[in-house]
Amino acid sequence: MNAIKSDYLGRAEIDDSKCVACGNCIQECPFGAISDKSEIFQLIKAITSGKEVYAIIAPSFVGQFGALTTPEQVFDGIRELGIKDVVEVGLGADLTTLNEAKEFVETVPEKEPFMGTSCCYSWKLMVEKNFPEINDYISESSTPMVYTSHHIKKNHPDSKVVFIGPCISKKLEALQDHVKDYVDFVITFEELMGMFVAKEIEPAEIEVEGKIKDASVTGRGYAVGGGVAQAVKERIHEINPDMDVKVECIEGLAECVKVMRLAKLGMKNGLLLEGMACKNGCIGGPGTVVSAARSRKSVATFSKESPYKSPADNENINPEDMPK
Repeated sequence: MNAIKSDYLGRAEIDDSKCVACGNCIQECPFGAISDKSEIFQLIKAITSGKEVYAIIAPSFVGQFGALTTPEQVFDGIRELGIKDVVEVGLGADLTTLNEAKEFVETVPEKEPFMGTSCCYSWKLMVEKNFPEINDYISESSTPMVYTSHHIKKNHPDSKVVFIGPCISKKLEALQDHVKDYVDFVITFEELMGMFVAKEIEPAEIEVEGKIKDASVTGRGYAVGGGVAQAVKERIHEINPDMDVKVECIEGLAECVKVMRLAKLGMKNGLLLEGMACKNGCIGGPGTVVSAARSRKSVATFSKESPYKSPADNENINPEDMPK
């Protein structure tokens, strides 16, 4: 986004008017000169002070903590940190799917020429800052992080919620007025790994029982590029089997900008556009610790283990209780 420039002394600075908080500069800087603000201290303070803290973890967590570590072991490892309980953000992804599918059926193409997905906050910021005239065509649905945290706060209003994921922009999203009451802390997978090391927790050595059953197959698939659009498309066909849904999935901000320029000219009408700031989707985020290729396989395996084929089958959610 060309958000890094030099001041009058030649020092690098970030232009907030262009920055979309994607975190790519953190990954790419060869000197490690750029970093995001960590909330580990605030999280630990909340845990040690006796507050009831719940963790919600992004679908891309699978495979991040060792090839031999199961998702269930990761959950138990988080609990050993003093967290009350852990919930898949895939649960919130299911709600996003239900809302975006309904929105698409009701608005495209009669009321709006196309619809962009809403779950990637950097993608949303890019459109808002660079294409304000078509910003209204991005889905009004809340992100999976917001839906999942609302689900917890509704049942545990005095609790604190920490989002754990691959994403830097979630730290900015959590500060927004419509989000800050639901999400109290945001840390990355890399930061969670640091907490495991500090507490000498080896998730792969934890004995667990049972399976995680928070999210559907397609909710877990949000982790991978194309997964959001696939989930929404499948749900649209459940609502209206005769509706022809064409999708385009865009990865990387440069490509997102190119596609939105075309959309502005009316060349993407009728489409469901999935925008992801990171290549490969969330599994390619700056807060990940393993390669996207390895993570993709782990996500696929974990997705198939869900007892819910469709978000509509998910017994854990009540769409009527969720904020729009």
